[in-house]
Amino acid sequence: STLLLSWQLVIYELQIWRLVTCFLFFGPLGLPFVWNLCVLVHYCSSLEGISFQRKTADFLWMLLCGAGMLLLLTSFFNMYFVSSSLIDLMTYVWGRKNSSARMQVFFFTVRAPYLAWVIAGMSVLMGGGVQDHLLGIAVGHVYYFFEDIYPLLPTSKGFRLFRTPTLLKWVCNQ
Repeated sequence: STLLLSWQLVIYELQIWRLVTCFLFFGPLGLPFVWNLCVLVHYCSSLEGISFQRKTADFLWMLLCGAGMLLLLTSFFNMYFVSSSLIDLMTYVWGRKNSSARMQVFFFTVRAPYLAWVIAGMSVLMGGGVQDHLLGIAVGHVYYFFEDIYPLLPTSKGFRLFRTPTLLKWVCNQ
């Protein structure tokens, strides 16, 4: 109960740590816990190593922006833990940045951009909820669109909504 996100406790009792700890709970120890941890480590390290190579500040900024958007959405959707949404956010962004990759999921092959959707579907088939997955995918899509698609459009004039702050680049020695 000390890990869950409660806006009442954050605002009125200044339990600020809940803004971070809600991203750290992956459920009780078991197969879903191990699965979530493996997916998080794999796609997080792959994103950082390939798409964000030598761009630590940009990777950290993506995580901070994604976490901020997820926290904002929790106030509308009554969520207490957002770790699975963060996993879906990273899986979605990874899939978009590696769009030609193909993944083997059990007995069928999936193109990388659809991986987050397949994981959400598998969760539903195993009796899990879909809300966390949809929020993670939505936030991942917002980040990907405004970071990788919109700046290339002629009407954007190169504007990047999620431009990494200079201070963060300085802190990360970039």
